[in-house]
Amino acid sequence: MISIICVYNNDKILNECLKESLKLQKQIEYETIFVDSRKYKFHSAAEALNYAGNLANGEYLIFLHQDIVLVDNTLSEIYDYCKNNQFGIMGVAGAKYDYGEIVDYSKIVHGLKKKNASTNYDFRGPLQVDTLDECLLVIPREVFHRYKFTEYYNTWHLYGTEYCLKMKNVNQKILVVPVYLWHKSSGASLNLNYFDAIKALAKEYKNKTKIIVTLFGGWPTNCILINLKCFYRKIRFKVKGI
Repeated sequence: MISIICVYNNDKILNECLKESLKLQKQIEYETIFVDSRKYKFHSAAEALNYAGNLANGEYLIFLHQDIVLVDNTLSEIYDYCKNNQFGIMGVAGAKYDYGEIVDYSKIVHGLKKKNASTNYDFRGPLQVDTLDECLLVIPREVFHRYKFTEYYNTWHLYGTEYCLKMKNVNQKILVVPVYLWHKSSGASLNLNYFDAIKALAKEYKNKTKIIVTLFGGWPTNCILINLKCFYRKIRFKVKGI
């Protein structure tokens, strides 16, 4: 059995997207854990997901966003990858640092126009990567009970990135798999809090890695460099919105 875990804040989106598409799933046993973030005083995504994950009984815990639309074989396909691979965390969109460049991989589509989330959508998986998109994350239950999401900052950003860094440091694989689904969000989730969160994460991991790989680029952990980059990106975000 797998556990479907969603911390949500919009009943309409949850019902129309995730819950409705769960009805289509075939040949898979699952439980659902839905936590309304409006009813709890969570300070971060990490806190919320740890709370929800502790309620799970499944062999694999699937943390996903409320605006995910699954096709009829999505869960069974993910479960097959789970059973046939050893890993610390798995996702459907990810990126790795490759010869000085960040290369992303994903078969999913996003936004109302269903655009490909990555140009590298026709890949054979699973592939080992450095980071994963948080729209859908899979963690084996035994791994989750040993390693929780770290509440390093009051933010709803980068919890997946932090978990990937944690897995890398304990020699657990980070995998991206070629599974199709529709993430109705455009993926444009940046805000000013993101830059404060990445600085906090850089401080947390400065002695373990020189660069933090994200789907929004690479971020140095050197104190001077990360402060300069975040200062520039905050100005750019205020001016251009990106």
